[in-house]
Amino acid sequence: MPLRLFLTLAFLCLLFHASVRTAAGQTKDPIDAALNACLDSPTGYSTVGQTDCAAKAAIAWESELNKIYGKLMRQLDPASQALLRTSQQQWLAFREAERKFQAGPWTRDKGTLMGVTIALENVEIVRSRVLTLRHYVGETPK
Repeated sequence: MPLRLFLTLAFLCLLFHASVRTAAGQTKDPIDAALNACLDSPTGYSTVGQTDCAAKAAIAWESELNKIYGKLMRQLDPASQALLRTSQQQWLAFREAERKFQAGPWTRDKGTLMGVTIALENVEIVRSRVLTLRHYVGETPK
């Protein structure tokens, strides 16, 4: 891998880590805190470890997404429920399309850090949706 590409990917990983750390400092969300702790641990020093940390966070955010979506649905009238259902289906389609793009041939020669970048970006996609739905529910950041 060319040095410039490596340095760029390393910078992006650090930038994402810093953004999660900043967001965790603002929201104090336990999922963000666990991700940061994992990334800061000896396990998080390798690309495989970072990917594993991201996978654990992704599972946690998916669980939180299901909870907050259900909570919001229970608060809405039937017409608004239908609108949310459509919105969620379109968001899921976007997420699936993004994952297909991420698995495309363009990533094959990008090195192992691209896998970390993609894994952390997938965490952020779900995290962002959860935070949006939390605002709709009326939950303030923790």
